[in-house]
Amino acid sequence: MTYHGPGQLVGYPIVHLGEGRRDVHRYVRSLEELIIRAVGDLGVTGAGRAPWHAGVWAEDAYLAALGVKVARWVTHHGFALNVTDAVAAGFATIVPCGVAGRPITWVSRLAGWAVSVPEAAAAVAHRAGEIFDSSAESAGAGGKY
Repeated sequence: MTYHGPGQLVGYPIVHLGEGRRDVHRYVRSLEELIIRAVGDLGVTGAGRAPWHAGVWAEDAYLAALGVKVARWVTHHGFALNVTDAVAAGFATIVPCGVAGRPITWVSRLAGWAVSVPEAAAAVAHRAGEIFDSSAESAGAGGKY
């Protein structure tokens, strides 16, 4: 189940995965890297990937969910980053992305200060330029896509 609600930053990048970039797995890893870098800028340490499910995790809890569709090599959908404790109510009665037994967490809790959704959006937008470059050059997750 997908949940988008108060306290989340939802981003649906529309990216053309043209020649030389037709790798959905790499695109998903690039989205994860974008979130990891952005939350790091906000003071979150230890955010990363998990071997059991796509997304961004911290302290064994879901920090950002990813859901991607690609049609004709154009991306649709994207990510939902939990920013404030307002997300807790929305997840009280669902299993996030079908991953049972794993709690959710949010940026403000992990950073130790009241990060707002607009502040998180600014951090993500800043880091997006590093990941989704307008040039055809690509270096995979961790560099320019």
